[in-house]
Amino acid sequence: MRIEMTINGALCHADVPPMKPLLSVLREDLGFKGSKEGCGEGECGACSIIMDGRLVNACLVPAVQSSGCEILTIEGLGSPDNMDMLQKAFVSEGAVQCGFCTPGMVIAARALLEENPTPSLEEIKVALSGNICRCTGYEKIYNAVEKAVQDGYCDSFRTRENLCSGQTPTPTSENDSNCFIPEYLKEVFEILDKNKDVSILAGSTDIIPDIKNGKYTLNKIMDLSRVKELKGINKVGDAIRIGSCVTNGDIIRSSIIKNYLPAVWEAAFMSGAPAVQNRATVGGNLSAASGAADLPTILLPLDASVVTEGSGGVREMKLEKFILGYRQPDLKPNEIMREILIPLSKEKSIQRFYKRGSRKTLTLSRISLGFYAEVENGVIWEIRAAAGSMSPIPIRLKALESVLKMKRLTEELIDEAAKVAYDEVNPRKSSEWRKSMTSNLVKSFLKELL
Repeated sequence: MRIEMTINGALCHADVPPMKPLLSVLREDLGFKGSKEGCGEGECGACSIIMDGRLVNACLVPAVQSSGCEILTIEGLGSPDNMDMLQKAFVSEGAVQCGFCTPGMVIAARALLEENPTPSLEEIKVALSGNICRCTGYEKIYNAVEKAVQDGYCDSFRTRENLCSGQTPTPTSENDSNCFIPEYLKEVFEILDKNKDVSILAGSTDIIPDIKNGKYTLNKIMDLSRVKELKGINKVGDAIRIGSCVTNGDIIRSSIIKNYLPAVWEAAFMSGAPAVQNRATVGGNLSAASGAADLPTILLPLDASVVTEGSGGVREMKLEKFILGYRQPDLKPNEIMREILIPLSKEKSIQRFYKRGSRKTLTLSRISLGFYAEVENGVIWEIRAAAGSMSPIPIRLKALESVLKMKRLTEELIDEAAKVAYDEVNPRKSSEWRKSMTSNLVKSFLKELL
């Protein structure tokens, strides 16, 4: 498949398989070797690049999704003989150790400064949280970013131009006929009707590592990344509608989400590093139907619904009904998830998301809890709660809800509810820790209400 990209201000072409990782295309086919492969799963940040203005892991981007994009790699900032201000700051502050991770660190810092030219130290730490320094030189790296800001680095930025023609990738072999690249929903449904065994690509943050590890062999693929009808976050009437191809990064940047769904914002913010957040989609997170997924744990208490669509029409169902079992979403062979529908919370209601893992940040959930409550004059009029990472799929805590609903909130009721929650969850691993943590977080939430 022939793809074209604007890389560091120049138009580049490559003839590569559709699912070849962009990192390999950059290094092997186009000679941009500054980006490194560390983990191949989006966890180390050594392959960081900026694609269409967003930080991404090049190891998780299939070639077909990079065609038509504007890309900045470390080579686009400067050379050893002519470094730019950020690279000079890394050298002067001693932020360059063995050098393996440095290109990714510099690019991640550049992506932050393009979006936020006056970051706090905490914002710098968050922006670089997906980049591992194996030489443990983080403080000097943070100092380098701060120095570049103080030296006026952000004033030197210029708007980058995308030179691509805008055409979709061009098939160059017989195998390329099994790669479908629709731009409209109508095309999506036509492809699904004619190809029952097609695999769907969205953010690709899960599927590329699974292919690498031998879990999947894809015969036919359909890339949804160009279908604009599956994107967008909108307030329509008394609900928030989130397109299935909206990313966690889109959620984090959305003023609508911050204003109306702060717990969803929190869940997206705590799910992965910035480069992964800019790729991972809501539809992929829910359709994976995994017990460890973060978003369902808060969307269940928020009474979210899933809207699916195919050539046979539109279906709408509660998220609780959509997730049938582990890795079993309620999707027919000719359907896709179109959007998620979340009713507006009532005024003065409270929503919270909690997550605990083996470390503070960027960790898979060992336990996650989501809550929604309406309290008036000390009485809990409505309460919904869900737990994740303790069962094959996220579950509603119906026993906990039952003991709290329409009850006056007291210290005695809080203790009773904590015991009910302890008994209701039944984790397979680390059972005592998870049950105790669930009980403690229920207490924390209810004491906040009190």
